[in-house]
Amino acid sequence: MTGEYGRDGATPTEKVHVRQLGVGDTLRWSWDVVRNHRELVGLAFVVGLLSIVPLFGVTPASTPSDDPSVAPWVGPFYLAYALTVGVLFGSFFLTADDAVSERPRPLKARLSAALRRIPALVLAGLVAVGLSIVGLVVLVLPGIYLFHRFLPTFPAIVIDGKGPFAGLSAGWNASGGNVTKLFFVTVGYVGACLVLVLVWYSLGLVGPLLSAGLAAGLLPLFGLALGHLYLEQDRNQ
Repeated sequence: MTGEYGRDGATPTEKVHVRQLGVGDTLRWSWDVVRNHRELVGLAFVVGLLSIVPLFGVTPASTPSDDPSVAPWVGPFYLAYALTVGVLFGSFFLTADDAVSERPRPLKARLSAALRRIPALVLAGLVAVGLSIVGLVVLVLPGIYLFHRFLPTFPAIVIDGKGPFAGLSAGWNASGGNVTKLFFVTVGYVGACLVLVLVWYSLGLVGPLLSAGLAAGLLPLFGLALGHLYLEQDRNQ
């Protein structure tokens, strides 16, 4: 199916029916999309390698009582890196939208559209994370619940070109019947991330490289799955 995009390159002019999938089928669908869009793996690998750069800006302490020396550029680099990861996941969301709508779009166009959504993503993320933290402080379960209710906000903002508050509302609505699936997908993602951290710190200099390689397959799977979970609820309401 073909379609056009709005001025920001993110807003489709038509909506299509999206098949409801279970957790396992969602991940299998994501894997099939990754196989057809291997540029996502290469892109994720490059971004993963960038996470190694700050290591060169940290000098270990000479004694256990001293603090390590951190170069001034490390903090700004981490901020730029976080925004880069936002663009990366935005490209995953747009790829999911293209896959279910059968609309081909070059990687450059997806990255450009995702980049333009960064301000809205940052503002919505601050609100969503802030409310989730309040829920965690009050009681753990409300925080976990709020986090997953707001999680589809990010694909809503990127795919449909919504503003931060409209995106929060769309994400909340889309997660209404999807909290359980979102939770299990997130648990799988967090578990895999813990494995990556273990690999990073346990294999010396090889660890960061191997971790970046594993992340190259993991990140697209999660991003595409989250995009599909948003689409299957929003497009069928």
